[in-house]
Amino acid sequence: MVVKSATKKKLMDLGIEEEYAHKLADDKKWDDVKILTSSQIAQICGTDSGTATEIFEVMAGSSKAAQRAAARIDKTLLRRKASPRRTSKRTTLPIQSYDSESKMIQILRDVDVESELFSQLTDVSVKLNASMSPRIINDLVNALIARGDTKLTPAKAKKVITAANEHLIASRVDPHEAVGITTAQSIGEPGTQMTMRTFHYAGVATVNVTQGLPRIIEIVDARKVPNTPTMRIYLDETNAKNKPLRTNEKLVQEIAAGLETTTTRDIANIDVDITQRHISLSLNTANLRVKKMNGAEVRDKLSRALRLFVQADNEDKPKVLKIIPGIAKEEELATLSSDPPTYTALLQLEEKIKKLRLKGLPDIMRANVQGPNAETGEYYISTIGSNLSKVSEYAGVDRGRTYTNNITEIHDYLGIEAARQAIINEMLLTLEGAGLDVDVRHLLMVADVMTSEGEVRAIGRHGVSGTKHSILARSAFEVTVTHLLRAGIIGERDELRGVTENIIVGQPVALGTGSVDLFYIPEDA
Repeated sequence: MVVKSATKKKLMDLGIEEEYAHKLADDKKWDDVKILTSSQIAQICGTDSGTATEIFEVMAGSSKAAQRAAARIDKTLLRRKASPRRTSKRTTLPIQSYDSESKMIQILRDVDVESELFSQLTDVSVKLNASMSPRIINDLVNALIARGDTKLTPAKAKKVITAANEHLIASRVDPHEAVGITTAQSIGEPGTQMTMRTFHYAGVATVNVTQGLPRIIEIVDARKVPNTPTMRIYLDETNAKNKPLRTNEKLVQEIAAGLETTTTRDIANIDVDITQRHISLSLNTANLRVKKMNGAEVRDKLSRALRLFVQADNEDKPKVLKIIPGIAKEEELATLSSDPPTYTALLQLEEKIKKLRLKGLPDIMRANVQGPNAETGEYYISTIGSNLSKVSEYAGVDRGRTYTNNITEIHDYLGIEAARQAIINEMLLTLEGAGLDVDVRHLLMVADVMTSEGEVRAIGRHGVSGTKHSILARSAFEVTVTHLLRAGIIGERDELRGVTENIIVGQPVALGTGSVDLFYIPEDA
């Protein structure tokens, strides 16, 4: 942790506790700290939302500019107190406490731990000192049930565990085995059979997800944004009013409408009057109803976002809005005839209005409700676009189960371990979708290599392959001449310890039989 002493001193001078000041000043200048939101402060300091709000208010009151901004926010809140959107705009949520018991329940949610067979096999594995995870035992139970065995005698249960343990030991990797080469071959060979296609979600008219070889390339290249980012958003069991949420389609539809980005074009027809130099918006009542918005709210949002005066045909329930470039106040309309706006300004304003986001979260282009689940009656939301951090802060969203196919977002929000698991999940899902069977241990190897340095690295010259210690191994991958020239200029030395470099120079690889040296020492006569 590199703490900026000046930032820490300023925070302590404001009356913030040293512990929190130390964490907030971690490699941050005061200009970076003072713009943090209360939720970001809570995450950095590891504290509750109440304490984080107090720290935020202390910092906000330390400058006149911040006080003026706070005053503007207060005025906005008072003026729009009756707005229906105010109840749903809650971005600060308390930090979830870690409960090991509930976490284990969540991890084992697909495992029938109450099964008599599961309990019997678990007890036998403990007695035999066989190291078997609950998932392995659950697979054994499912296999036995598929064969029609619902009960086992103690002798048969012992036989099952013994046989499974022997197979488990036999499947372990031998010392000095070339697991990297095996992994590359095991994924690369079936990969040649993969097709270049997209997968269409059943029942979702507009969601197409990249699959096959293009998706595998995206994953191993560690692309910042996938071609088709999507999310699967699960909801809490009950809402703030303690009413069923995840099984109520109407409430789920409301959340989906709140998450989905709503632009001006979604709720109005935009007409540009070139002769009169103004833009008219004819509001679509049906679309407004679907988006849970009204004309007054749209007018207010446009006025604040564009900083222009918005004329309405009706003050209470406007249906047609008129915007003139450069007119910020109603009084300025008197000077319009003498100083009309330019044609360029009109076109620029049109483009700005079309792209303006009136409601919803950034990057969530579409949100569709799916379900209900045949067993639980639960609904979930699938999206086009991804924004894990913002969606996770939305009231009613189950942060523990919500998932995105954007691995970079998972890494930024949940950490490197979650990103590693996401790489495994995404590769396994893609390969299974193409009808290919690849042992999950090969995918574990790829994920481990990509995340071993604490960040998601691409398997290429800009990532894993480009950071190899061997000069010949790097040059054998890409840009051969560049690597050899650079190594020659700086006098770099190759120890020839890996597979690639030894094959290039034509000597035995230090794996398998090549990993040991055998010497014969004759006895003295």
